[in-house]
Amino acid sequence: MLDSLEILTLVEDSVPMKGDFLAEHGLSFLLTAKKGDRVVRGLLDVGKSPEVLSHNMESLGIAPESVDFLVLSHCHYDHTGGVARFVASTGKENFPVAAHPALFRPHFRVDPVLSSIGVQTGDEREAMEAAGGKLFLSTGPFPLAPGLSTLGEVPRLTDFEGPGSSFLTLENGRAVPDPLPDDTGIAALVRGRGVVLVSGCSHSGIVNMLKRVKELYPGEPVEGVIGGLHLVGATEDKMQKTLAGIKEAAPKWVAAGHCTGFPMMCRLAGSLGDAFKPLSVGKRIVVEAP
Repeated sequence: MLDSLEILTLVEDSVPMKGDFLAEHGLSFLLTAKKGDRVVRGLLDVGKSPEVLSHNMESLGIAPESVDFLVLSHCHYDHTGGVARFVASTGKENFPVAAHPALFRPHFRVDPVLSSIGVQTGDEREAMEAAGGKLFLSTGPFPLAPGLSTLGEVPRLTDFEGPGSSFLTLENGRAVPDPLPDDTGIAALVRGRGVVLVSGCSHSGIVNMLKRVKELYPGEPVEGVIGGLHLVGATEDKMQKTLAGIKEAAPKWVAAGHCTGFPMMCRLAGSLGDAFKPLSVGKRIVVEAP
């Protein structure tokens, strides 16, 4: 278990009134985990463009070489953009990059026209490895440090969540719906507080992800949830069912933004009150053992 966890938002769709930050449609978090006298720092995702990530890290006083590992929550360009450049900026050899084995598959949509929205040219596996990255591709939960792990593949248990049919991939030479099997998050277990779930876009469904946390950490309470919930354009029924599922998991706080959607953020604020925290660049959340 960890003694403390700090989550700092490096890339997000919005910025606060004060601070020399840049916003873009993307997401990146810095996790600083402490256990005893050991400190571990890792990123979940890198946002959409290396220029924005680099600018915001510099503005926040975060040096790339201080980062110990990177987790890619899924293949989308707004979470993996410029990842090879970030890996190179750490100046490290064999810099750990954890992700799902399907990360580099063809991934696209055709609305309004054919476009690639997965890992982009220049960020392929070969480019990451040439930049000094060491890939750890796993379908199951993957350990990052004591008290920190990915969720692995998230079982799809609810009947109202999932990426839908707008995302496509190639299978045996044919275009088919892409279920985004690579969508995952990070679970952090803090002593005396419970589990913090850090998500990228929650394409597998935030309720499914919370159920996964309960499966992996039976008996542990959910301390908090942070990330994008991908409910932009969701129906009223889906938003209400998602809200009910979140409340059933009983996190003490929810910090959401990016792809969550304004209507869902309003519902979270109305239902959770001060326990809801909207995300923006520079948002810092600290969880400490009592």
